[in-house]
Amino acid sequence: MSIDLFCYKAECGDAIHIRYTGNNGNPHNIFLDSGFERTYRNILQQEIECLIQNEESIDLWVVSHIHNDHIGGVIKYIKSVENNEIKDITKYWFYNSPHNYSAVSYKEANIVSLPTSIDQGDKLYNFLYLNNMLPKQDITTDLGIQDFFGMKIRILSPNISIIKELRNKYQTGIPFEENEMNVISHATSTIGYDYHKKMNNFNLEEFKEDNSLENKSSISLLLEYQEKKILWLADSHPSVVIDSLVQNGYSSKQPLICDYIILSHHASKGNNSSLFFDMVKCNKYIVSSNGENKYCLPNKEVFARIIRNKHRDLSELYTFYFMYDTSNLKTIFKSDDKSLS
Repeated sequence: MSIDLFCYKAECGDAIHIRYTGNNGNPHNIFLDSGFERTYRNILQQEIECLIQNEESIDLWVVSHIHNDHIGGVIKYIKSVENNEIKDITKYWFYNSPHNYSAVSYKEANIVSLPTSIDQGDKLYNFLYLNNMLPKQDITTDLGIQDFFGMKIRILSPNISIIKELRNKYQTGIPFEENEMNVISHATSTIGYDYHKKMNNFNLEEFKEDNSLENKSSISLLLEYQEKKILWLADSHPSVVIDSLVQNGYSSKQPLICDYIILSHHASKGNNSSLFFDMVKCNKYIVSSNGENKYCLPNKEVFARIIRNKHRDLSELYTFYFMYDTSNLKTIFKSDDKSLS
């Protein structure tokens, strides 16, 4: 029995593949988001073609929310399937549409008749609807543990009220907020990189949460395979995840022990709070950002919250995994003493 975690280069986006041996002895695959359309062209297409050659399937593809650094690759996959360029091998989908189609008839929403004018979120909904692959219920914390051939999945966000809030926003037919970088929240953005600041100079008590409703609606998951646990946060809000952890019996005294945590929102300071790191115990963190983006992600302040957390066991070494080796990323800890612990 084995498990492999692949985190693909998606610039400042998420594109993740988990491959494991199921309890039936066969290989299984779970995809988490898909980066941009160019992520599909440059990486995911070849990966999927290899799965097809090996007669494997994507057992589950999770699309966390509608921002194009998460959904863009899926849209390109759909286009390729519809153009008969590639075989559709995805068996199940986790996706919450921001539109409430029970309140508006399908034709009134122009989903079928005007495919070139609809937004990415509607394109995915359209594809799933026409192929009878829509989830039977919203993917929220009420869903319960899902078992995919021995991979147990627990939803940590969003909750039902967040999905209702999102659909209330989009019920008027306003365009989806596809590109978060055009409307990025004040809490998320920074004026320049904070890499010049020493680790010990960050105020860990200060925190202002990201105010993007789309990010708040992100599907985030705890994946458990045998003794391994992977926490994928997408762009979720820490307050929502903390609530879920508390409801599942975790606390600062009884933290969730994980093998890997994929930091929320490309390691943004508005999506990774000290209170969240109080609730988890992990020494391996993954950063889905190239360090070369308009809003200077990842934020060094996030690493300070991890390393300086009051519950940290100082005898344990922490490892941060970066998907890129850019000059900016190399300067994150340059201002700190090498003896930093």
